[in-house]
Order: sequence, then C-alpha cells, then structure tokens
Amino acid sequence: MRSFADSETHFAIVPSGSPPTVDGLAITEPKWLECDACGARVRIDGPDGHRTTIDNLPHDRDCPQRDVVSRYFEDRFVQ
Repeated sequence: MRSFADSETHFAIVPSGSPPTVDGLAITEPKWLECDACGARVRIDGPDGHRTTIDNLPHDRDCPQRDVVSRYFEDRFVQ
C-alpha cells in the first residue's frame, strides 16, 4: 500500500465549474476529488461534513493507484 502523499501518486481537487444555482457551490469551489490515473471521482463533502477521503475513490480495477490509502485507513483496517 502507498500513501496519497507519496510523490509518485497524483490526485486532483476539481472545482465545481457551474454556478451556485446548479449545485449550490461557487464556480471555483472544490467539488470533486479525482484520480489522475483512471479518472475516478468522489464528491467532496461540504463545510459541515469532512468524510471524503482518498479511500472513497472508486478506482478502475486496473488503476495503478488503486493501492493508495490514507493513514487512517491503514491504521484502522490493516494493522
């Protein structure tokens, strides 16, 4: 398993890109956490919910970043 902070892993925080009337977010406000390798996306929680993590990405089966996890996941489920 690798950490999302490893220099060989690449993820992006993608802005909304639409006006607040569409999704309630400003055009430049973060909306998605995205894997650069396979394009898997997960919606970033709003200001009151901080539950989105790298572990929530639904990677493709052949994604080279499928083994990337957070320290929380590793501490809680691996050891």
